[in-house]
Parts: sequence; structure tokens; C-alpha cells
Amino acid sequence: MDISTYLHTHPVFLLLFIIVLGFILGRIRIFGFSLETSAILFVAMAFGHYGFRLPHDFQTLGLIFFIYAIGLQAGPSIFNISKKQGFQLNFIVLVLISSGALLTLALAKLWHVKMPLAVGLFTGALTSTPGLAAAQEATGSPLTSTGYGLAYSFGVIGVILFIKLLPVLFRVKITDEEEQIRQQEQAQRKHILRKEVIITNEALEGKTLADLQFFQTTGTVISRISQKGKVIIPGPDTELHVGDVVRLIGDENQLKATIPFLGKESEEPLPDVSHFESRKFILTNREIVGKTIGELNLRQRFNANITRVRRGGLEFTAEPGLKLQWGDRVRVVGEAEQMEQIRKLFGDEMKKVEYGDVFAITMGIVIGVLIGLIPFSIGRVLSLSLGLTGGVLFAGLILSNRGKVGPIIWQVPMPIITFMRDLGLVFFLAVVGTKAGAEVVEVVQRSGPKLILMGALITVLPMVLVALWARKKYKLFLLDLTGLISGGMTSSPGLAAAASMSESQSPIILYATVYPFAMILMMIWAKVLALF
Repeated sequence: MDISTYLHTHPVFLLLFIIVLGFILGRIRIFGFSLETSAILFVAMAFGHYGFRLPHDFQTLGLIFFIYAIGLQAGPSIFNISKKQGFQLNFIVLVLISSGALLTLALAKLWHVKMPLAVGLFTGALTSTPGLAAAQEATGSPLTSTGYGLAYSFGVIGVILFIKLLPVLFRVKITDEEEQIRQQEQAQRKHILRKEVIITNEALEGKTLADLQFFQTTGTVISRISQKGKVIIPGPDTELHVGDVVRLIGDENQLKATIPFLGKESEEPLPDVSHFESRKFILTNREIVGKTIGELNLRQRFNANITRVRRGGLEFTAEPGLKLQWGDRVRVVGEAEQMEQIRKLFGDEMKKVEYGDVFAITMGIVIGVLIGLIPFSIGRVLSLSLGLTGGVLFAGLILSNRGKVGPIIWQVPMPIITFMRDLGLVFFLAVVGTKAGAEVVEVVQRSGPKLILMGALITVLPMVLVALWARKKYKLFLLDLTGLISGGMTSSPGLAAAASMSESQSPIILYATVYPFAMILMMIWAKVLALF
């Protein structure tokens, strides 16, 4: 049996063979440019042209893994984007897709292309399967799917190439932007400091921390108090007295405002006491995930306080109403003899943070698929469903942001998310590539260059115009722009190209932010264009 026959009869090996060749090709650099993971698509297209086929189930499985991993990765951060920024990002996507739709209408009228065919070109150029479904329903014509097939191949390739060429277009080094983003994040990050303060404000004499609503008023935490030479850990009922020395924890601005309220900075450091310790623990106890710091009641149970929490690379002051998440790093100050009991309370098992829950991952995917099947309507004009991609992405975003429901921990360690994302992506690219390669030559010969050119213009012109406009008007980082464009073009391969350019999470977060809006907008425009 020769190798060709073996590949035809063993699709699993064919899939792996295409992926390996794609990775080898993707690492070849020419003038600093390389296709990286996206090269798998081009290798698959070559195999598809020569008659090799991969089962569609590989594509579905890959797409599910890839999109769910995107949701898991972006979920904890996406809802922290401000309303102003979210409106700005979605407005850019509105301009991107609407310009593509209007260009489709103009070219169809200018070149006398039938609208069912033009709508198919529009959805293919923006690689939107949900858009195709909406267009097919609206036109009821087989020309729509034909147009989709004509434009889809370049729609996939065009977005990848454009994103890869963006650094050349704007003459920007990705490493320089990564450093700028890092510095910007560092400048915005509130550094947690500690100061020893002696109380001189006589109005505070005999007042408890609860009376003062100390944290709510100042945003700072008193972690220790020295009273008459004895160091104690304060609780809500602890009284303050003139002459007490307190250890105050907060960011720089909070401390500047609070110190004059209490008294003045102490020249003598708070004395260290041997029976007190400050230790870090990792939260891996399912029973306390989702509880607030106040609900743990460490002061009364262990004579200890949580002073700081580190989550996702950020450290901030512990406040009573803060809900704890799986994998949080907490700093606890308390009596040394109680530390072992506190460690058991938090779990503090690093292995649990490094391994994912297979049941939670598969259950989350199933929930996403079911969500995608639920139909909903916008008034009487449009009836649609999120579909497989939208449903799985929505589930990943919501569940990972929620963190825990009952006994199930939805959050997944980053190494596992990265593996899921990359594995799903290479499966998806391999199958899509073989399908596109099977038709690309025949379609060009049969339909002529005009329709191919029309689809290419619909893909490229809106991206170029919006990239230039958004970069100039909103001063977006190039990495943000790559995620924004791939999300606006509903292009998973485009996101792969963007993600492979940098270790930054910016492209992924922006992709997940705008993708749902872009998908729905594509469906609406497909319906509108079909009316002409």
C-alpha cells in the first residue's frame, strides 16, 4: 500500500500529517515573515486540491475546543472592560461590517451581480456561517451558497495575510508594542504599600473599626495594632486609642489620604512579634470559592486577617465584600500556631490549580451547544439562534466569569486552556483547508475573475479603511487592532494569526468582546441585503 492510498483510507493519520507539515512550513521565515500556525490551512488546501478529504466531525470538534477555550480565557477579564470602551469597540465593528455590506450592494449594482449571489459573497468574504444561514433563509436561492463558496477561501486567507502584514503596514514592531502595553498596565496597576502610623487624632479615641466603617471610608486595611507594647490583630470591634501604632495597607493615594486622618507616619517600625506570621495561601478549597472575605470570619475563628489578594497578575487590598475565586493567592496575617488550620481552610494545593476538571470542561461545552440551539427573535423582523460557535463562546465567557456553580469549578488552569485552544485550532484549520482546496481551482475556472475579485474587495477594503481610521482616531495598539479585526470579521483563523504574533492576551480579549455583536450584525445585514 503506497502512502497516498494509506492517507485516503486513514483520515486520523491524514489529519496529523497535515498538521505536522503545516507546523514545519509555518516556521520558515522569509524577510522576517512566517505563517506559523496558519500554514496548516495552506497545506490542507494543497491536499484538498488533490482529492484528500477529512471528516467534518474533526472540524466541529476543533471549533468547539477552540471557541470554548477562547471563552474560558477571556471570561474573567472581558466584563471588566468599561462601558465606554465596549461601546467604542463595537462601534468600530459596526463600521467594519456595515462598510462591507454597503460595498457589496454597490458592486452588485455596478457589475450586475444577482443579489442572492452577492449576499453569499458578502457572508463568505467575512467567513460568517451564521450569516450564510440567515442569508440562505432570506433568499431561498442556491446562488447564495455558491457565492459563499466563491468568497470563503480568500476570506479566510485574506484576513490572515492582512493581520500578518499589519506590522509592516504601520511600521510597528510587535515587541515594542508589548513593552508599551506592559508599561501602561503597570502604570494603571495600584501598588499595595504598607505604612506604620501613630494615632494622634483625639476624635478617634475609643472608636472601633466598625464604628468608623474604616475600610468603606478609607479603602485601606489595618493589619496590626500595637497597644501599650502589645501587638494584636484587629477585628471590627477593636478600639483605637491615641498613641496606638497601626500597620496600614493600601495603595499610595489611599495612604496619603488616610494617614492625616489617623495621625502621622511613625518613625519607629511596628515591633515584630514571634508568634505572628504573614503567609500566602492558594485557594483550592471548593467549599469557600465564591464566598466573600467577610463571610470567612477569620478574625473570630483564627485571630487572623486577609490583607491582600493576588489574582490574574494583579494584587489588591482585601475588602470584606470581595468574592474569592479558584486559584486566588491570599496573604494572611495571624498567629503562627493557627497557620496550619488556615492553610487547610484555603486548601493550598498547587496540583489542583495545575489540573483541570474534565467533567466541568465537557459539561460547559454541552451547555454551550444547547444554548446555541435556542431560537430567539428581535422584534418581528429577525429570528435566529447563536449557533454552535456563538453558544459555546457565550457559555465559556459566562461560566469562567462566574467561576463556580454549586460544586462545579468552571475556571480552568491556563496551560490546559492554551492546549485546548491550540489543539482545536489545528483541527479546524486542517478540515477547512481541505474543503476550500477541493473547490478553489474549479470555482475560479468556472466563475471567472469578476466574482473572485468582488469577494476579495469585500474582504480587504473594509479592513484597510477601518484599520487606518481606528488606529488614527482611537490610537489603538496594533495587538488590540488584530483582535478587533479578527472578531469583527468573525474569523477564527484570523485570531490564530493574531494570537501567534504575541504572548499578550489583548487580541483574544478583544476578539471575544466584539465577536457576539459582529455575528448578530452579520445576520441582520444578510437579511437587509436580501431585500434589494
